[in-house]
Amino acid sequence: MNHEADKVVKFTINRFDPQKKKHYTSVYNVPVRKGMTLLDALIFIKDNFDETLAFRHSCRMGQCGSCGILVNRTPLLACYTQVLHLESDSLTLEPLPNMPVLRDLIVDVQPFFDTYKRITAILMEPREKRNKLNEFMQIPEDLKKFWDLTLCTKCSICYASCPAAIDDRFLGPSTLATNYRFISDSREGCSEARLKAIRDNIWLCTSCKSCTLLCPKQVDSSSSIITERGLIVETGFIPRTVNDVLTNVFKYHNPLGIHQNRRTEWIQDLKVSIQPTAGKADILYFVCCLAAYDPRNQETARSMASLFNKLGTDFAALGAEEWCCGDHVLRLGEKGLFEALAEHNISRFRSFDAERIVTLSPHCYSTFRNDKPYSEAGLQTQHYTQFVAEAIEKGKLKITKSFQKKAAYHDPCFLGKRNEIYEAPRRILEAIGGLELVEMKRSKENSFCCGGGAGRVWTEEALPEKRPSINRIREALDLGVEALVTACPFCITVLEDAVKVLDVEDKIAVMDILELLQEST
Repeated sequence: MNHEADKVVKFTINRFDPQKKKHYTSVYNVPVRKGMTLLDALIFIKDNFDETLAFRHSCRMGQCGSCGILVNRTPLLACYTQVLHLESDSLTLEPLPNMPVLRDLIVDVQPFFDTYKRITAILMEPREKRNKLNEFMQIPEDLKKFWDLTLCTKCSICYASCPAAIDDRFLGPSTLATNYRFISDSREGCSEARLKAIRDNIWLCTSCKSCTLLCPKQVDSSSSIITERGLIVETGFIPRTVNDVLTNVFKYHNPLGIHQNRRTEWIQDLKVSIQPTAGKADILYFVCCLAAYDPRNQETARSMASLFNKLGTDFAALGAEEWCCGDHVLRLGEKGLFEALAEHNISRFRSFDAERIVTLSPHCYSTFRNDKPYSEAGLQTQHYTQFVAEAIEKGKLKITKSFQKKAAYHDPCFLGKRNEIYEAPRRILEAIGGLELVEMKRSKENSFCCGGGAGRVWTEEALPEKRPSINRIREALDLGVEALVTACPFCITVLEDAVKVLDVEDKIAVMDILELLQEST
């Protein structure tokens, strides 16, 4: 083996001394060779620099799940991750969040394992069958339904990355996925009891998808939770708030329960062509329910229409023919209602001759791109940040005024994590003169969810301290920014609510990128 280092990497480790109850930082320059894992580096530090450094490990093969740590804000298994693959000269190591720190990089994983006590993590069968000798057959087709979920090593990385887990009522992605693993097992006989155990808890999930994206074993907990919700919806035993959202969409084609004939009120005196008057346009502007009906977000809808007109864009909207895209409905588990909404919207898209659809909401954009039947309809879709960034780069949009504020950008989960659109919003903000843009501590693929996804924008009942939005606003306040900027109407709604709850309206403003452009062009 070649013992010469390929490079020297600076390791900054956030530590905790339980005897002195003191948090402190240690820095080490570690010679790194090809194939060296984070765990190898930690062992090297302990053997050569500081024998007091505490971290947890066992199998060194990614099977025991004990060596989870936070690396540059990303939860990773230390034994599973090669240092050189991180492509960084400087790494910051911290203990996993959402669990108490015992010492240095060691956390108390008991809160995570305690969530498993609230479900039954073994196969169950009805009482009348327990004492009978039965042969449990499992054919390959049935095994495939849940096999991937059995790969979970209980490493707690999904729990550490989950925004909903700041509320200790939440079971967490791994536990809910394990529950579904048994429900989907053909040998299981008590699925009804399993659904009853989680039906008051599962709605806290925001569908941000962090659990799936960061799982070392690629377990898709996020999708299994949505499917599990669908089973609960079928039973009819759902919270009143969830029922209200689904009923509103069924009756009025939007979650707010407002009649469709008011869907164009946001237009007011703007020049906007709508169906059926407009049958053709270069761009179909899909406004989103929240932006169409909510007075706060109507300003964003109007800003985008004004921008289209300023650019001389040939665009039109569906007006009352625009129904909810169905994203939140699907994440709440009502697949049948989602498909009905999708079929209606797709029929309107096909009757309208447009080159592409530009959406205001990342949720509309994401579901058009990724969820059947939208994803099979051949739609050409852009989020508005992509459209605007493209206009700036081509010189079509001139930003003539400065915006003298210090601001941070909050990555919406359905724009960033689910669709990897990170740079377009930042390019727009960087083009605005006078704006001092700083990054949140948790940004891009590690961004922290606002807490409004999967219908939670309407169903939120958690105490303020347990809301992801409160956590996020506090992070922005710590940066000393005057504005927290985002590109999603749902983020705007829950983050502004958090500002009001914290009574910091005089310290920070929540703004959409379009509002900044309105003041700068």
